[in-house]
Amino acid sequence: MAQSHGFLPAVVDRGGPAERETTAEVGDLWRILIRRRRIILGTTALFGLAALLYGFLATPLYTATSQLLIDPRDRQVVTNDLNAGAVAPDGGITKIESQVRVIESDTVLLRAIAEAGLEADPEFGATGNGILSRAVQGLREAVSGSEVQPHNATLRALRNLRRKLAVKRAEKVFVVDVVVTASDPDKAARIVNAIARAYLADQAEARVNAAKRAAGELNARLDSLREDVLAAETRLEAFRADNGLIASSGRLVGEQQLTESNARLVAARNRTADAKSRLQGIRSARGGAFDAGATPEAIQSPTIERLRSQYAELTSKEADLRTQLGERHPFITAIRTQKSDVKRLIDAELGRIVQGAEIEYQRALANERSLTGNLEILKADSVQTGKANVRLRELERELDASRSVYNTFLVRSREISEQASVDPTNARVITWAQPPEDRSWPLRLLILGAALGGGLGLGAGLALVREYARPTLLSRRQLERLLGAPVLAAFPSALGSSDGAARAAPAAFALDSLYALAGMKHRKDRALSVMVAAPASDAAERRALIDLLAAVAVARGDHVLVVEADLGSADPGNGGLLEVLRGEISFHTASTTDAATGARRLPVGNGQKPVRDAFERENVHRFLSHVAERYDLVLLDGGTLAQNVRIAPLVAAVDRLIVVACGGHTLQDDLVETGRIAAALGNAPFGALLVDGKGATR
Repeated sequence: MAQSHGFLPAVVDRGGPAERETTAEVGDLWRILIRRRRIILGTTALFGLAALLYGFLATPLYTATSQLLIDPRDRQVVTNDLNAGAVAPDGGITKIESQVRVIESDTVLLRAIAEAGLEADPEFGATGNGILSRAVQGLREAVSGSEVQPHNATLRALRNLRRKLAVKRAEKVFVVDVVVTASDPDKAARIVNAIARAYLADQAEARVNAAKRAAGELNARLDSLREDVLAAETRLEAFRADNGLIASSGRLVGEQQLTESNARLVAARNRTADAKSRLQGIRSARGGAFDAGATPEAIQSPTIERLRSQYAELTSKEADLRTQLGERHPFITAIRTQKSDVKRLIDAELGRIVQGAEIEYQRALANERSLTGNLEILKADSVQTGKANVRLRELERELDASRSVYNTFLVRSREISEQASVDPTNARVITWAQPPEDRSWPLRLLILGAALGGGLGLGAGLALVREYARPTLLSRRQLERLLGAPVLAAFPSALGSSDGAARAAPAAFALDSLYALAGMKHRKDRALSVMVAAPASDAAERRALIDLLAAVAVARGDHVLVVEADLGSADPGNGGLLEVLRGEISFHTASTTDAATGARRLPVGNGQKPVRDAFERENVHRFLSHVAERYDLVLLDGGTLAQNVRIAPLVAAVDRLIVVACGGHTLQDDLVETGRIAAALGNAPFGALLVDGKGATR
């Protein structure tokens, strides 16, 4: 806080004392913290001691970690897997987060508890073998009225394991860290590895159970589908039997007959046409030339060919003989007779052939007519059965659909049954937990640092709360605002130190300020009467400043009188101010010279007697007039005005009233009360003397 000994104090608003201030500037906060450092340091030390005790007495804990790689894309063991192997649009992050919850599930943890035997571990809630553990168990049984059941031990182990388990996944990776903390490093590693194995086993079992459940559901559905197929086949066969729709080689008999009859009719018509053509050819050739080349194929036969050959030979022979023997030779007549016989034989053979062709033609024609009639009958039957075929095809489609669904379910059921023995889970342990060498808790340095930081924070908070509850004087400006009066001078906190210059300079400045602001110079004919008051907490500073002002004034050549007007310090054995005011003794007899300051000192006197008559206004004015003639400066110790209101006439009669306050020590409420009482007594504070912070915490 700056000292004032080179300038006059600023004139402040003297409208009266203000209310206390609960706000502070940033610089004031540091002053508060430094001034109340005992609370801060004490709280910090307490927290630090507690942290040290906890760090050395707490049970050490060890943390083991196992890492699992969970690929969201399952292994494609079979093409038609029951479980989808495609990656989700979010890259599989949702699946990995779901697997983290699976690892933390009761199913996996209970499996791990059973494998690691945590139900019997006292660290996880089991009853120990010690006397204290058995006593606690007996107390629990007495309170609950029943014995502790084994399943309760499992639930306790599960609850405690959850507290010691942490499952984490780093960003943008499919690696999951399983972390367990236990009091033993081997136990921590064993539990973590048990959880990893339990997770893999649970996933495999879940896949198997899902496949078995799906296969069971399909098998249950197969019975119904089989019955549907049998019912469809029965309806189809019954409809065929009722409508005469007999099938052979996958086709209806009627359709086969119609097709075959149509084919036979076509063949019969071809044969009829052939027979008719042959017949016409034979008829045309009958009686014609007998050249072999001119004979149609229909009448070419070995007999005709032989007879024609004979006829040709006879004709050739006749020509030769006619040339040699003449027309009328008997040999020529014989040959002509033979030719007539051969021709007759040929005609007879041709007649037989014509008759055969006629018979064949009639037979073919009759067969064609028979087949045509049969075909017409089959066509009529086909028209009648066409309507039945519509229903038949519908029944066949229903049967095909039922068979298709049944076959699909049957094949899928067999596939899923086989998949139950195949685990496509793409998860594996990439890091098995090893017993940690270093403990993870307590971290003594971290705990100590946190405790010290927390102690500092809490201590600072307590200091600020304490300051807010009972605010003290923080600065010179605040003192001026609280009293409505200027600060005449600021003194160092060590008023009793041997450094006289540090104390005398502000004292001299305060005296000069009193004379200057009073509008007078130092005069011998009239003394300046100044009453010095202070809150009860600053009584020592008040008396020290009065002595200091007196000593400085004496050193400057002034005659100084120090009057003790604090009735609380009255001594019943000596005379003083009270007796002088009553006129019982003279001023010269009651006053003494103070060897320390060189000033004349008048004690308060005997305060056991009534003081009302002593502080009559006439007595007070007579006393002040008497001393004003003999002294240059009269310093009156007003004590604590709140406890010394009986000297009100004296307060109202003095020239100036100044208040002593100690920065960081004097309560604002006390200053406000002092200012109000002074104003009520008829003399508002004229100024203040500020003692810089004492460092005390209150």
